[in-house]
Amino acid sequence: MAFKLKTGKTVNKVLAGAGIVALATTAISWLAPAYADSGITKAVEGVAAYGVGGVESVIGAGATMLLGSRMNRGAQALDNTRTETL
Repeated sequence: MAFKLKTGKTVNKVLAGAGIVALATTAISWLAPAYADSGITKAVEGVAAYGVGGVESVIGAGATMLLGSRMNRGAQALDNTRTETL
């Protein structure tokens, strides 16, 4: 029997917003990397999250946007180091 975590609607909406932003950022990074960090892209992700789950999803989306930008800095720094040493 599978383990099922019972969560409320609010938690599900927050997680849905976080998932939307994670998937959208990944897709945009592959399709159009120049626009991945633009303000318009972030606004569209927020509107999409709001359309799916309301304010709770926007909270999850915002948390993902903040954490995602902080986690990518290390990868960018490593890429800059590799480029400069070549």
